[in-house]
Amino acid sequence: WTTSELESVRSSRRLCDYLEAEWPRLGLPRDVHILELGAGDGWLGMTVARNLVAISGQSTTRVTDQEGYRIRSLSQNVAYNVAKGLPLDNLGHGVLDWEHQQVWSDGTQEGTLHLLIGADVVEESSARHLARMIRDFLSQKQEMLVLLAHQMMRSLDANEAFFQALQSQHLEPWIVAAESQASLELKEEAKGVVILQITCQKQDQWLLPWSDSLTGLEDTFYV
Repeated sequence: WTTSELESVRSSRRLCDYLEAEWPRLGLPRDVHILELGAGDGWLGMTVARNLVAISGQSTTRVTDQEGYRIRSLSQNVAYNVAKGLPLDNLGHGVLDWEHQQVWSDGTQEGTLHLLIGADVVEESSARHLARMIRDFLSQKQEMLVLLAHQMMRSLDANEAFFQALQSQHLEPWIVAAESQASLELKEEAKGVVILQITCQKQDQWLLPWSDSLTGLEDTFYV
């Protein structure tokens, strides 16, 4: 089972919409270091990197994916956009294997990161590896902000596997924005894209306030 390209684009767009609307309220430093998990074609990470150029020249974005065709495709897409003139001097890319917890190739360390993002990265087969990877990042830096764009109706089995895996790693998902009011609770009837903040259980972490930046957009999409 895989996500269709259009579905992935939708989630990436929604996370980008959320970041653009809520950026001043995320509590991030001016010089922010971001890593994207399961970047796919790299659209989200490249867009974030391009937008950060206008804010701070010291910020960095790293887009990552698994070894093989995924990282080759990502690398080619980044190179293509750089050749087209997109300002991506602050963008890096490399391998990050969740299952084997392989360090990405540019040597970035967890402790230097402020924001971990991902769009449609939840799959039943890799849910426990993803949850463990998020836990490892938060163990290195508890105040790191973790935001995932997730489609609730994409796969109920994947939802169950992921939320159980989060619980086993003592992590908790919080919905901070959603296209549909029906998604305000993590239930089977929830639909549309939600933005999840992942935090450690029983830890004093700052929870983001609810944002209505995506509300009502479940029937609206653009490419």
